[in-house]
Amino acid sequence: MEDISHIKVLIVNEDGLYLAGTAAHWEFTEDRTKATVFDYVQDHVLEQLRLVKNAYGTVWIAVKLDPRETFEFCDRCGRRITALHASFDGALFLCPQCQQQLTPKAPSSAVRA
Repeated sequence: MEDISHIKVLIVNEDGLYLAGTAAHWEFTEDRTKATVFDYVQDHVLEQLRLVKNAYGTVWIAVKLDPRETFEFCDRCGRRITALHASFDGALFLCPQCQQQLTPKAPSSAVRA
């Protein structure tokens, strides 16, 4: 039996759109790659879906992600990236773009004659 504490889900509304954004600005999108990934247990998904249904009469569903769809989130810009493209500096997960911006450029050595 699968350990429910490690289940990652996407939230889908009645129109088949994915919930995306942050707590300050939620929206729905057709683009699955922009969807927010929730931890089923830690984010209290079942309870949240019940609240939406009771408060608004709207039915949203949680769609389980395939464990092979392993994603991380860039701690700097929030972009969702595959684990293979994420870098970890010991404190932060970074996407390639943020990693490049934060990596100090090596000083160009002056050529002396």
